[in-house]
Parts: sequence; C-alpha cells; structure tokens
Amino acid sequence: MKQLRVTILVLMGFLSTGLLFSCQDNQGASSNLEKSFLPSSKGKPGEMVLVIDSNQWNKKGSVGQLLYETVLGKTRGILPQNEPSFTVTQVQPSGFNNILRQARNVLIVTTFDKKNRESKVVNSFFGEGVIKSLLKEEDKYFFIKQDVWAKDQTVMLFFAKDEATMREILANPSKQYYLGEPFHEVETKRLQKTLQKEYDRNTERYLKENYKVSIHTMPGFKVAQSDKDFLWLRHPELSFDNNIFFVKFPYTDEKQFDPDYVLNLRDKLAKQYLYGDPSNQNSFVVTEDKIAPEVRSAKINGKQAMEIRGLWKTNNLSMGGPFVGYLFPDNSGANLYYAEGFVFAPGMDKRELMREMEAELKTFKDLN
Repeated sequence: MKQLRVTILVLMGFLSTGLLFSCQDNQGASSNLEKSFLPSSKGKPGEMVLVIDSNQWNKKGSVGQLLYETVLGKTRGILPQNEPSFTVTQVQPSGFNNILRQARNVLIVTTFDKKNRESKVVNSFFGEGVIKSLLKEEDKYFFIKQDVWAKDQTVMLFFAKDEATMREILANPSKQYYLGEPFHEVETKRLQKTLQKEYDRNTERYLKENYKVSIHTMPGFKVAQSDKDFLWLRHPELSFDNNIFFVKFPYTDEKQFDPDYVLNLRDKLAKQYLYGDPSNQNSFVVTEDKIAPEVRSAKINGKQAMEIRGLWKTNNLSMGGPFVGYLFPDNSGANLYYAEGFVFAPGMDKRELMREMEAELKTFKDLN
C-alpha cells in the first residue's frame, strides 16, 4: 500500500506541474482531442534532443559525458565501425524552446542536488512534490511519456538525487540498457507504422502463397534463392544491398537455442544458398568469428525469440557487413523459424539500415 501511495503522489505531482504534465496522464496527451492539437514531431530516425545543464555535459568526466559513453554514443549491437546509438543535440534547459520541444526523441537529465539556474529550470518540469516522492524511491531513475509536446514523440526524464548516484546508475550495464532501449523500441515501432502503409504487396502475396508467412518489407525485394522451407529475399541498390532470409525446421530440443547451434545453422545455410558474387560459385557468406556475436531475448509479434547480432563476410573476404537474426517457434510449437537480415553497404553508416532490418523482421507472422 505504501508503494501504491507513493506512486499516486508521483502521478499527482506530474499532473500539477504547469510545463511538462499539465492536463496530461502518464502516457502524455490525456485525450485524442488534445493530441489532435499537437504538432507532428520533427527529426530523423535516431535523432535525439538532450536537455542537460552544460556544466554536466561539457566537462571531461562529467555525468553527461558518461551518459554519452555508456548509452547515447555507444554502438547498439555489432557494426563494422563504431556508430553512436543516437545523433545527439545537446541544449541548455533554459534554451529548450518550442521548436526543440517538437523533437521526436527528448531526454531530460538532472540531479536534484544542483541549485543553479539551469537545474531549477529542469526541476520545474517535475514539481516539488514529485521530487520529494522520487527521492524516497531509490530504485526509480527514469520516467517515460509519449506525445508530450508533439505527436509521435517520446520524452524520458532521467534523474538521480546527486551526481554520485547518477554515476552508479550509469555504471550498471542493465540500467544502461533500460535507458537506451525504450528509444530504440519506439523507433522500430515508427518504422513498422510506415511499413503498415508502404510494404511490398507483391512480396507479401508471394510469401503467403508459397510459405504461409507474412513479412512487411520495404518495396523492391526480389527472390534470390528459394527452397521448400528456405527463402532469400534481396534488395540491391546502387550504394547498398539489403537481404532477408528465413528457414523453417523441426524443433527437437532446447539445445537449438544455444548460440553456437544458431551460428552453425546460419553458416550451413549460407554456404548452401547465400552467394557473395553470382558469377563466382566459390563465393559464399560466413560468420565473422573474430568478433563474438551479441545474444539477447526479444519478441517477434508477441512470441518469445532469441536475437543474435554479429558480422558476416564472404569466404574470399570480398564483402562483409552486419546481421541481425531471430530464432522463434511457429504457431504449433513443433517447428522453429530462423529469420535474418544482413546488409552490404561499403562506406556507409549502417545504424539506420539495421534498424530497418529489425523493424521488418519483427513483423514476421506464421500464418499456419
């Protein structure tokens, strides 16, 4: 009951503030009518406005720089070159004007021990009642709200009672993950909203008729290789080459969810089906073994899945790039799907290309 009472106090405090939470519930705009008056959010995928006092940002070793090193500027997954997870624009709290408040992603950072002008501006977003409640709950360090100043906007408030506590939070890998992942998830959902309208109808029809599955892909994918339970879709452009493949096979035991099993499976499939150069029959795709893939849990249309991210190359070292794959059960539970997206984009940043792959793969549906 005590925890419930504190939570209610926090929400009441949010509702009482005049800047960030006026007439809004915990999800942002309190009604569809209010939301209809909001402007559309601005910015490209992966862009973020970071609202933080310059004294906590510009100095070497500051909490702002630690936040960038461990969350915002850290490469998500495995890419051939280091790329920041987000393209960050830092702004003083006092300079957080109406234009910047329309950004698609906003992260507001403060420590409650600071008493200078900029910190007072940030703290005014919370309200005194909220701050007092938060100081009593040591396990809380962020809140997320949607559609605060613009439609399709995500705002996170990241806070701590002092800089020492914030450093402890940022030193914890699991807390680093929870600070960054909500923004990644919402970027994926934004892409999937676009895919709902713009997916390739011809590819979708082919998948349903021949494999009894559905994947919303961007227009332009063509069948590169096909077999009874295997399909490779390829979308070559002048500057990059997007690829999706999947395979269906019987489930036998839990060992199939071992990362080594999955890597052996993809290498076997790649050698059989995934050529690097159509004119060179001895060119095929292999997993880069010098950098260990990253493995974590995920969900594909509500189904629990294993996500694996790593690098691929051709056996003759002529090509290479990143991949993301998902292993998950079919509707019957008697079979497993492994679906993967991989990219060849020499000289290009690959963060957003891989985000598109993730969004497309996570629309995978078994229609049986």
